Amino acid sequence: MTDGVPVVRRADESDLDTIAALAEMKRVQYESYQPVFHRRAVHALADHRAYLRTLLGKEGTLLLVAEQHGRVTGFIFAAVVSAPSVYDPQGGICFIDDFMVEDPSLWPTTGRALAQDAFDGARSLGAVLANVVCGPRDAPKRALLGTLGFEVGSEWHLRPLDEINKG
Repeated sequence: MTDGVPVVRRADESDLDTIAALAEMKRVQYESYQPVFHRRAVHALADHRAYLRTLLGKEGTLLLVAEQHGRVTGFIFAAVVSAPSVYDPQGGICFIDDFMVEDPSLWPTTGRALAQDAFDGARSLGAVLANVVCGPRDAPKRALLGTLGFEVGSEWHLRPLDEINKG
């Protein structure tokens, strides 16, 4: 940490267990918000760790961690992707799905530092638009996104098909 700002760096192999544990915390949190869509798979933690390993150094992606006092306190995964062919944002999309800090109080500092570094890195990879996934009940993360000027671009509405009234 330098002057109260977390140090953000590219993740490496030694960070994968911590990143996977933070992602598991997010899955538990989001499962409590929406238990159908976010129902965790039995092997989610191990499968996610294996997936994370494939991202290290992968072209067009950024897997970053934030450190404070020598330990990882948050991470972000950004991938620069193309928009669907029916849209033209005039460049790549910085798509961020996995983004977590170890404690909600860290969103304004650690979360902001991770986001800013991911956006800077994505710009250098040709991205012109950021798309950050955030659950509707994740108030601390939503607050951070609001301070960064984000607005809701789309919502997903979910219901198990066997619960929908046929009449």
